[in-house]
Amino acid sequence: MKGRALVILLVVLLLTGCMRRPVSFALNETGAYTGFDHVEEGYSRKAAKLYGWVIVEDLAVSENVKVWQRFLEQAAAGKDVGVRIAEFFGEEMYLMDIFCHDGQYRAFFSDGFDQNDEPFPMLLTLTGETNGQQAYAVVLTGDDSLTYEMVMRSFYSSQYPVEDIPAHRVLFLGMGQPNW
Repeated sequence: MKGRALVILLVVLLLTGCMRRPVSFALNETGAYTGFDHVEEGYSRKAAKLYGWVIVEDLAVSENVKVWQRFLEQAAAGKDVGVRIAEFFGEEMYLMDIFCHDGQYRAFFSDGFDQNDEPFPMLLTLTGETNGQQAYAVVLTGDDSLTYEMVMRSFYSSQYPVEDIPAHRVLFLGMGQPNW
């Protein structure tokens, strides 16, 4: 009986391990990111979770928080590492691949808006308030003086880039305390 349970456990572990879909940092000859070239549309939350993608919905990391934590830890340790974020807005899903490669952070978005490599030396989680509630922004930047308030102001400015706000790239926003 114990042998049978062990075999079933091993099969389940192998199958779930095979479901993980790692991301790899790949640029084409023009320097554009190619990681979304073979991604199909219409993934469900359940499939994204099984693939090991971090799921962001309702302004929070809702699934695979440990995957996000592991990415942050490995990147902070100087390792080359990547993670895929599946961000859901209702039933619409957008993918974002984030890498720490050669000590620089990079982010690419599946909407195709900008697939060019733009490295930043820091990934920061900035906290502040929005409408009287605790909130946060996860950003890439080269300036640790960047604040949550500056990021929010950059959204509402009629100028881009805003002269007195350090260059940055917003990865995602959240309400409440970050859960990692």
